[in-house]
Amino acid sequence: MKVINVITPHYTPEITAAAHRIDAVVSTLATEFKVNVFTLTERGKKASSPQVQIADNVTVHSINLPGYTKSLFFIRALYELYYSIKVCRRASKTEADITFVTSPYMFLLPVATMFAGKSKLIADVRDLVWCYLPNNNFIQNLIRSNFEKLVSRYITYYDHVTVTNKSEKKWLLENTNLQKDKITILSNGISVERFERLCSLKYHGKNDPFVITYVGNIGNGQDLQPLIDMVKNLEGVKLNIIGDGIEFKKFEQQIKTNKITNIQLHGKLKWNRILPFYQSSSVLYARLGENYNSAIPSKLFEYLSTGLPVVFHGTGAAKEFLGQFESTFIVEDRDQGSLEEVLLQLKKTSPNHSQMNREMIASHYLRGNINRNLFPIIEYLLAISTENPIKEESVPLILQEDVI
Repeated sequence: MKVINVITPHYTPEITAAAHRIDAVVSTLATEFKVNVFTLTERGKKASSPQVQIADNVTVHSINLPGYTKSLFFIRALYELYYSIKVCRRASKTEADITFVTSPYMFLLPVATMFAGKSKLIADVRDLVWCYLPNNNFIQNLIRSNFEKLVSRYITYYDHVTVTNKSEKKWLLENTNLQKDKITILSNGISVERFERLCSLKYHGKNDPFVITYVGNIGNGQDLQPLIDMVKNLEGVKLNIIGDGIEFKKFEQQIKTNKITNIQLHGKLKWNRILPFYQSSSVLYARLGENYNSAIPSKLFEYLSTGLPVVFHGTGAAKEFLGQFESTFIVEDRDQGSLEEVLLQLKKTSPNHSQMNREMIASHYLRGNINRNLFPIIEYLLAISTENPIKEESVPLILQEDVI
């Protein structure tokens, strides 16, 4: 049986979108291959064992990641560099036919190329994180530019690259020497188990009070301040914020100091504990700042699976993606007035749940179906690594065309 090494900074039992996505990828790969997962623990947490076999074909190798301050860029960068080297060195000691390396650690993609050996390399670009760095002054612009150059150089050493949407593919084609046939779009999505659970829930559908729910990271990129400033002054409106991040304590202090009673911060919750919040919600809210225009958050697929109205505050790839669905409402500028107008209109009209949205998710965005599109890529790379490589015309169709 062929062996695949998966190198990722996020994996079970971590409760993040990145960890859930890689769980799904590994489960799919394990149906055909022996899979070794090389990962880091959550900050400040220790693994129960450095090596655990969690399924017949899946072994997880964990490295303990100490606690550090993520809000300080240089400290975060040093930790990410050091532990990218450490996890890649650990992986290099286990021979594999394919090495599958996933972002979002910026250094992980370059570092992995130095330890790959004879293994064929697949880069899994889930976010253009190097493009998310601020560039408001000369120093920031210099740092961002150098990170972009670093990734642009080393990503060409990969035998194939997967991305989640057209915006990411466009950036790679414009900023690297990668050929079009070496890049495949594999969309984000939702697991069939979660999708079916969300479809089976009974939603209250009440608009009194009008309940807005946000689930996700609470950081600079999400910029939840306009939403908080608006909701705190609205009667008959309640806001639930579920998640964690570098802005959490700031918002917690604001709510406490100003004695805001209609906004609640719930912290990071296990998925089963989020379900009652979905059931009692009137509308679901998502937000991305301008630097994140190429991203389509995994949470949007979950939102759409509920059938509830979705308000997206931002532009870019996520706006384009949501344009395919009904009961989705876009606010492009940062002005509170535009956001308030949309939300109050929804409070007044109370849109119905969307069955069409669920049908589209079921047809195109279930992770198990999406991840199986990795198999033709892997088969092709394994074939060209043998003594008698396959002919160019027999390259699988998936390498020549985008897949949903």
